[in-house]
Amino acid sequence: MKFKIVEIIKSAKISVKLTIVYALMFSLLLLILDASILYGVKYHLYSQANKQIEDVKIIVINNVTPKNEHLDLSDKELLSDIPSKQNIAVRVLQEDGNVLNTSGDFNYDIKPNQVYDRIKHLEKNGQNLAYKIIKIESKDYGTVYIQIVKDLENEINFIEVLFMFMAIADFIGIISSIILGYIISKKMLKPIDNITKIAENISINNLKERIEVNGPDDELKRLGDTFNKMIGRLQGSFNRQVQFVADASHELRTPIAVIQGYANLLDRWGKDDREALEKSIYAIKLEATNMANLVEKLLFLAKGDSGTQEIEKKEFLLNELISEVVRESKLIDADHIISSDKNDTISIFADYRMLKQMLRIFIDNSIKFAPEQSTIDISSEIQGKKVKITVSDMGTGIPKDDIEKIFDRFYTVDKSRVKEKGGTGLGLSIAKWILDMHQGTIDVESEEGKYAKIIVTLNLDE
Repeated sequence: MKFKIVEIIKSAKISVKLTIVYALMFSLLLLILDASILYGVKYHLYSQANKQIEDVKIIVINNVTPKNEHLDLSDKELLSDIPSKQNIAVRVLQEDGNVLNTSGDFNYDIKPNQVYDRIKHLEKNGQNLAYKIIKIESKDYGTVYIQIVKDLENEINFIEVLFMFMAIADFIGIISSIILGYIISKKMLKPIDNITKIAENISINNLKERIEVNGPDDELKRLGDTFNKMIGRLQGSFNRQVQFVADASHELRTPIAVIQGYANLLDRWGKDDREALEKSIYAIKLEATNMANLVEKLLFLAKGDSGTQEIEKKEFLLNELISEVVRESKLIDADHIISSDKNDTISIFADYRMLKQMLRIFIDNSIKFAPEQSTIDISSEIQGKKVKITVSDMGTGIPKDDIEKIFDRFYTVDKSRVKEKGGTGLGLSIAKWILDMHQGTIDVESEEGKYAKIIVTLNLDE
């Protein structure tokens, strides 16, 4: 049964769980508060009873203390000053149990052989008593015991009535807390219900839904804002993925069509026509190379998006890397003047292979679009805790409206001209990704028809 209740609570709604938790906490608080009040009231009433006993003791001692050698302890006048409204009774008896004097109805079985001159409490036969026994010596009566007894019936009745009223008030309070707690928790969790409903409506084909969370800037509003931002990122990623697949399909369609066309040409005339054979083989090899280059770049970006692209950072001299890129570029391209106007000596912590790939992408772009015998310069300069790498050329430049788009995947400024030079529109996207992995920034300065300059900034602290 116990486990079944636990399972029911576990499977209940959050509003029900919150109501149960609030009700239990409120009940515990009431229990502690009630116990404290009852203990305090009982302590106060018992303290008052003890004080009354002490007051009666003083009266009795003053009356029974012999003012002469002979005092009649059986005289009723000795106990006439005892307050009758305080439920206090006094009995005077000898050591042999003979009762000498009593005040009121003394129906209490109190033994004389008790601890003397100390208030004690007794619960017996439905009676709740506080009493004190005083022992005195008398010449006429010998050892005499004075028993002062306070009946705590009124005090106990008051505590019981108080407990009953507190129990009723607690019951009403607990029921009210359960009802109000459930209503308040339902109202507080209403935004979560809205989030759940909207989340159920969201699918891969419907990412336009957003959550409207009104009210103060609390945790629920921040949850709604975070959810909206997450959906926005998912929508952006999905849109980019769709565009990426569409662009990749488009880019692959052309070389595949070319290869198919030349394959058909070979099948029909290539066996007998030497010129057609050589032309077809050359075209097929060229398109296959372009496809291999495209697939390699697509795989690089796919690994980057999935977080599986390996980055191996180490410390090396950036100036040596730039010198190596300049030297290799001169060997690959003899139609341009590859220079390094300034190359500060600086050690950085980065992925050597990736930074080299990034610089090669910038140099290759400059080679494609700069006129022959023009200068392509790659330089580095230390500026405080940063180093700036600048790749500049005197080529066709980039139109102002296109500068912000050149790092988008498959984006090309002049598609016909790029196609002639074997471009895919992925190189700058790869370079941007590499730079992002190194927490760097990139700026582009260009004037169409005159020059283009790419400025990469790396933080030396990183």
